[in-house]
Amino acid sequence: MATKIPFYIVVLCIVTLLQVFGLSHLTVFDVSPDAISLFLAFVSVTVGQRAGTSFGFAAGIITGLLSGNMGLSMLARTVEGFIAGYFNIPENSHATSKQKTKRLYWAVMTATFFANAIFAAGYNPLGLSPLYRILVLGLLESLLTLILAFVAHWLLMRKTFSD
Repeated sequence: MATKIPFYIVVLCIVTLLQVFGLSHLTVFDVSPDAISLFLAFVSVTVGQRAGTSFGFAAGIITGLLSGNMGLSMLARTVEGFIAGYFNIPENSHATSKQKTKRLYWAVMTATFFANAIFAAGYNPLGLSPLYRILVLGLLESLLTLILAFVAHWLLMRKTFSD
């Protein structure tokens, strides 16, 4: 596990830059899929809640520096990593690949939704109702991120969750 941490740090930097400068411009109804949420869910599910929380804090610092919304990003990403950690699969688990994949998908959905709820409560440039931002835009972004998780699992993560 400890040998993977430097690799995950490099991947976090790449994913964050990809999100801020690439995926954030692919919008549907002013909502875009969140690759950082997918990465945090993956780290939290495979490594653990403590690592997911730490990586969430680091992702919040990086995105905050790049977007100018430091405090809110750090809070939302830290909570996101913490919540996704509840779906952690222990290393010596006898879970099947289907069970592991379901846990990843649930982690992506719940963590993204709660992070969006924090963003909606703290930042509202359009003057929309917070309830609308949480329920409609939060659920829509969670669904788009889940679709990104399906694609990423199909292309990249099948071997990670194999039996």
